[in-house]
Amino acid sequence: MDILLLVFAGIAAIIGAALLWWRWSVGRELAAMAATHPSGAGGIAQLPAGSPAAVKGTLRVRSPLTAEFSGKPCAYFKAEIEREEVYYERDSQGREERRTRTTTVYTNLKYGQCLIEDETGRVGIDFDGANVEAIQTVNEPAAAPNSGGSGIVAGVLSALASSNSTYTRKESIVPADIPVYVLGEVREGGLIGKPAKGSHNNIFVINHKSEQERTRDLTRTTRWLLAFIILSFAIAAGLLICAITKGG
Repeated sequence: MDILLLVFAGIAAIIGAALLWWRWSVGRELAAMAATHPSGAGGIAQLPAGSPAAVKGTLRVRSPLTAEFSGKPCAYFKAEIEREEVYYERDSQGREERRTRTTTVYTNLKYGQCLIEDETGRVGIDFDGANVEAIQTVNEPAAAPNSGGSGIVAGVLSALASSNSTYTRKESIVPADIPVYVLGEVREGGLIGKPAKGSHNNIFVINHKSEQERTRDLTRTTRWLLAFIILSFAIAAGLLICAITKGG
């Protein structure tokens, strides 16, 4: 039996299993969206704590934030710096192979005191623990670590400087006063937030897209994931058959 083919078959099967889990999690969110019809913001406070809740409306923030890299006003931002590092390792035959790895060396996430407003009223929202689909505002190479600057970012870059590394800074924001769709759980005090520990609810999404757009996106994701799952397991099965055949 060819051990190398068995190893590759195992890798393909693991990839297929990971994609299967991803598809299951996407399907779970689609099911939660279908089961939780949006309510008016003004009526959320009347629901018992622990109830699943969905709302569509305009995002308001008490004190707008300033996004770290773009300087844009917003209700939420996430700023990151990624380092891509080139390194070499030897293969089984002693030859050097060039590889790259990407790590996040800096993250700054902030959000303000926010609420959702529609024609029925308002409801507070806590971003903590949410899966936020934000709008990307920055995706560009970062300055070289020795190019000057000050503050936390410059300190992190200087400490991790390497001639084999490149840096990229990324930023995503959720502006205030835009339509949003939120799916979460009613918390004590009438807020919408992440499900409490032990809750049977497990989805908390804040999205700048409409409910219909998110449903379409997730449905497309399940379709292409299914195609890759089938392909991964087919490759794994083919390699396994080849390994057994060669061994025979």
